[in-house]
Amino acid sequence: MNSKTGKPFWYIAGSLFYQEEQSKKLLSKMEDCETEIFNPEDLSGDSFFGFTSSAPLFSETKAAVVKSFDSVKNSDQFIKSCANCIESAIIIMTEETKTDKKLSAALDAAGFNLLIEESKKQDITARVIRMFSEAGFSIDTAAAGQINELFDGNLSMVKSEVDKLTAFFAYKKPQTQSDILNAITAKRQDNIFVFIDNFTYRKRKECFVLLTEFIASGENLRILINLLFKRMRDVYGMQVSKDMVKENRYFLLDRIKTGAKAWKKQELINLFSVFAELDYMMKTGQTDDEAYLTRLIGLL
Repeated sequence: MNSKTGKPFWYIAGSLFYQEEQSKKLLSKMEDCETEIFNPEDLSGDSFFGFTSSAPLFSETKAAVVKSFDSVKNSDQFIKSCANCIESAIIIMTEETKTDKKLSAALDAAGFNLLIEESKKQDITARVIRMFSEAGFSIDTAAAGQINELFDGNLSMVKSEVDKLTAFFAYKKPQTQSDILNAITAKRQDNIFVFIDNFTYRKRKECFVLLTEFIASGENLRILINLLFKRMRDVYGMQVSKDMVKENRYFLLDRIKTGAKAWKKQELINLFSVFAELDYMMKTGQTDDEAYLTRLIGLL
């Protein structure tokens, strides 16, 4: 398999989804490949270098995949030692996208090809759209943004959901985007986001009406509470510093900005105090989800 440096060594840095995506692409190109997975605790003994330094027995090629490399101590020394591994491809994966001078020099000297995930505001939503499109589902930017919000930017979870939907709609494709959104795990629906927007804008009456509908339909209120907390955290972040708002919330910025104008900083601080109090009461069995949300709406 061709590589930029000529060696079958790759250093993949980025989100877990990016690591999985890139490593699968690399391994799919290796015919009849024996693959061994190594965690940081597996690298202290002889198992890794024993594997990468011996010729394959029952296959044409071998590949050693190292996970969670950001937890490895003396990482530059380990990389230097990899330069002598001539019998195996090596794929090293980490969530840390920045490397110090020592590690960078070691990677370069050992001949590693670098695959570094670029962080772009539009990138996450574009990926969600592409993932659904590749599975035969058509969604727009707004729907992709809602799905991303549901899974807090975790693309691995989004991919899992796409797989579930593929099985769910195996014999009959969804007619609309609503069909797709309504089929998402735990019956998460558009009205959840309408409720969150109304709470953000301090529309008490609308929130009570929607809460009544959620209770009647058996909606998962715990999911709603978690998403509501994240939204209000971003509203507070917008007041304190725009940099505090996560990049993967870019599709919500207009709503967050509007919400930031509807709340005073002290009111938000009081709101988070109530969140903390209710969380404690929930864990100790003193309240339930319905009472939790009723109390929060009462603050509007």
